[in-house]
Amino acid sequence: MPKYHLLSTNAKLEKSNHGKDYLTTGLSLAPHSLSKVANVCESATPQCRRVCNLWFAGRTVTKSVRAAMIRRTRMLFEDSERFYDLLRADLAKFVGYCERLKLSPLFRPNVASDLDWSNLAAEFPTVQFYDYTKVRSRVERIRRGRWPSNYELTYSVNEQSHHRTIGAYLRAGFNVAAVFDTDYFPQIGRIGELPDEWRFDGREWPVIDGDKHDMRLREIDGQGVVVGLRFKGSRKRMQAAIDNGFVFGVN
Repeated sequence: MPKYHLLSTNAKLEKSNHGKDYLTTGLSLAPHSLSKVANVCESATPQCRRVCNLWFAGRTVTKSVRAAMIRRTRMLFEDSERFYDLLRADLAKFVGYCERLKLSPLFRPNVASDLDWSNLAAEFPTVQFYDYTKVRSRVERIRRGRWPSNYELTYSVNEQSHHRTIGAYLRAGFNVAAVFDTDYFPQIGRIGELPDEWRFDGREWPVIDGDKHDMRLREIDGQGVVVGLRFKGSRKRMQAAIDNGFVFGVN
């Protein structure tokens, strides 16, 4: 993999590169307002902020990784022209690298943020963009055909999501991501089973395992499915998230 100014990978993104025709990279900014310069997650809920997987789990608990995420975020808002010049150069380099490997470029611009990158997606039509989002207006823009066709979104269910909204998205063929209290301790080989189905808006919807890879594309996941994610973090944080409705309890 070439050296990039802003793009990076992580353990979950790396799963996308195993036996697939895609090569994946991402942009990791500091979540919500942790950079102290701006809020990059406009629809972040209180529970989302308290248990953010991209701050309290994996390599993001290290000082060096967190410092890099904060540095990128500060550049975006304090020197945006330089940021976008570097980002466009990185993406062009990534596309060239994928072409040499005969792989399709896959880019997650919001590894830990929730910004609108639709204009950038339109600039790079050969790159498949994808993200999780809590911003409902973006899902509505897709429904109205006002969103780049190379930018797929999965709606991220949270404690403020209404079941009828979730059901409406699923019925329209969108996918939604939900977090469950299923065990996730890969370091000791203990990864629990997710439920086969989950009930939203009076109907059972199929659940797929969203921890097997990070490629949230409907051609891979299917349509109208719940992307099941296991909670990553301490038991104490998980119990608080269950009590507040952010995590669904199955055990």
